Amino acid sequence: MMKNWSLGWIRLNTFLKSNFMKKNIFGFYFLASVLGIVSIVLPTFFLPDLKQYDSPLFPIIRTGIEGISIWSFGLLLLSGFCVKLLSKLPGWKIGLTTMALFPIMAILEMFVDSSSHYVFPIEFIIYALYSAPAIGGAYIAQGIKKNSGKK
Repeated sequence: MMKNWSLGWIRLNTFLKSNFMKKNIFGFYFLASVLGIVSIVLPTFFLPDLKQYDSPLFPIIRTGIEGISIWSFGLLLLSGFCVKLLSKLPGWKIGLTTMALFPIMAILEMFVDSSSHYVFPIEFIIYALYSAPAIGGAYIAQGIKKNSGKK
C-alpha cells in the first residue's frame, strides 16, 4: 500500500486507485509524447547561443535535436518521472513514448523533402538513445513509489 501523499488538495494514492487512471492509458501515453517534445523544444528558447536550423516542416524541433543540451536530458528525466508517478505504465514504455513522435515527424519531413533526412536509420537509433533519461526517470519514480509503500 502506498502512503497518502498530499499534492495540495489531491491525494496521490486516491488518484492512483481511481478509474481515471485505469481508463486513460492513452492519455498518459499522449502526455508522455507531449512532454518529450516540450523537453527538447523548451531549452531552445532560453539558450542564447544556440544555432537556429532550417527544416521543411519542423524547424524548432530540428533546432532542439541538433542543439540538444543537458537541460533537455534533465527535462526528459523529469517527464519520465512525472508520468510514472501518476500512472502504472511500464517505465520502458514511458521512456520510448517520450521520443515516439520524433521519428514520425522525421518521416513526414522526408515526404516533403527527401533530402532532409539522409541518415534517417541512424537518426532513429539516436532517438531511441535519447529516451534513456525518461526511462531512468520512470524507474526512479517506480522505486520511490515502492519504497514509500514499505513500513
